[in-house]
Amino acid sequence: MLPVTLDDVRQAAARIAPHVRRTPTVQWTCRGPSTKKPLDGVRVTLKLEHLQVGGSFKARGAVNRIASASASEVERGVVTASGGNHGIGVAYAASRFGVPSEVFLPKSAPPSTERLLAAMGAETKRHGEAWDDAWRAAVARAAKKKRLLVHPFEDPAVIAGQGTVGLELLEDAPDLDAIIVAVGGGGLIAGVALAAKALMPTVRVIGVEPTGATSMRDSLAAGEVVELPSVQTIAGTLAPRAIGPNTLAFARAFVDEVVLVSDDELRRAQRLLWDELRLLVEPAGAATTAALLGGKVKRLISRHVGVLVCGANLDVTGVLPDA
Repeated sequence: MLPVTLDDVRQAAARIAPHVRRTPTVQWTCRGPSTKKPLDGVRVTLKLEHLQVGGSFKARGAVNRIASASASEVERGVVTASGGNHGIGVAYAASRFGVPSEVFLPKSAPPSTERLLAAMGAETKRHGEAWDDAWRAAVARAAKKKRLLVHPFEDPAVIAGQGTVGLELLEDAPDLDAIIVAVGGGGLIAGVALAAKALMPTVRVIGVEPTGATSMRDSLAAGEVVELPSVQTIAGTLAPRAIGPNTLAFARAFVDEVVLVSDDELRRAQRLLWDELRLLVEPAGAATTAALLGGKVKRLISRHVGVLVCGANLDVTGVLPDA
C-alpha cells in the first residue's frame, strides 16, 4: 500500500494554506521553436509554481512536514540536504514555526542559494559533489544532534504537500487531458500524479528528466531504484543520482511516461518563456515547457495540457543590478 492517500493531500492543503501561496494559472498559446506557429489544437495551462514563496513548490512539502511534526520532534531543529529549492523551502518552513534549520548543499549548488539560505536564518554547510553526498552528511548530522531530518522527496508528508499543486491545478483546469511534471527525486510528480489520478483517472501524467540525470526513467525500466554513477545537467535541482522506493512506487502506479530533454532544450525553453510571457525561471522550471516544445509528448492534438512551471531560483549575478 502506498504511504500517501488523496485524503492526506487534502489535509496537507488545509494545513499549509496559512503559510503558502495559491499560485496562479495562465493560458498560453505556445509557439514551436522551428515553425514559430502555435502547436495546432493544443491548449496549454501553465501552473506558475515558480511564484511560490521561496521560488518553488518545495515550500509546500516542507511546511506540511514541519507543521505535522510534534513539538518534541522539532525542538532541536531540522536538518536537510538540497541542491537549492528544498533547502529554501525547509528554511522558510522552519522560520514560520520558530525552529532552527541546517541545510547541507553539494558543491554544485550556486552561491546565490547559500546567500539566500543565510538570509533566511539557516545554517549551511557544503558537502560532496552531488545531492546524494550532501544527504549522507545531513543524515549523520541529524542523528548526532537529534534533529528532525526532512527528506526532500521520500517523506510521505512532503509528498502529500507537493500533491497540493495537483489539487489546485485541477480546480483551475478541471478538463485537463494531460499534466507534464519535472522530475528530480520524484516527490512532486508522486504527489501530483496521486491527486490527479484519484480525481480524474483518465488524465495522463508525463514526467520530464534531463538527459544527464535519468534516475527515474532508468529505475522504471529496471523495476527497482537505480543509482546513476554520475549526473551532468544545468538543471541541478533535477539531478539526484537516485530517486527513492516511495517515489518509484508512485511513478509505477500513476505516471504514464517519462521523457527526456537536453540542456540545450532547457535553455531554449527558458528563453521562450521569457520572450513570450516574461517568466524568468531556472532550467528545472523550464523542463516541462522544453518537453512540450520539443515534441517529446505525443498524442496532444486537440488536448488540454497542464504544464507545471516549478522553480525560479536563478543566480542573476551580473544580470540584475545589486540592491
